[in-house]
Amino acid sequence: MAWLIKKLAELSAWGFALIVLMMVFEVVARYGFGAPTFWAHEIAGLLGALAFLLGGAFCMIEGSHMRVTVLRDKLSPGLFRLTEYLSLGCGLLYLGALTYSGWLISQRALFRFMPDGSWFPERSGSSWNTPLPAFIKFALFIGAFLFLAAVLRQFYLLVRHRADINGRPE
Repeated sequence: MAWLIKKLAELSAWGFALIVLMMVFEVVARYGFGAPTFWAHEIAGLLGALAFLLGGAFCMIEGSHMRVTVLRDKLSPGLFRLTEYLSLGCGLLYLGALTYSGWLISQRALFRFMPDGSWFPERSGSSWNTPLPAFIKFALFIGAFLFLAAVLRQFYLLVRHRADINGRPE
């Protein structure tokens, strides 16, 4: 699972480069040619959302989450380990709830049908009116699930004593 999280996060990080290129194109098209795009902002929002949603799981796998450890660094190894259990336990509860609610909202956004049976997912309401909001909600579910899996992996490593004092895998 860790390799999948890393690959997805690295792939989605390239979205930021695409966002920059799209915004340059948008500015040139809008102010240089008086012909703004109708798609750049929606696609940029999707790419940015994907990268941020996968970033949490990636940071957990890499052990690069920002930590404020002023007090924890002064604790004995036993108390330090207890704080790791508590923080990972809170993360499991939060991400479990976020994964569940992400599934519920993505179901409501994606699985919508017209009376004639045709598929009609939640739409943006813009001039382009894409179903991107529905896909972003599904990406929230996937991102929360992967983050939950990463925290569960870290908790497992801590329980099996295969993590060093900083919580990173040995």
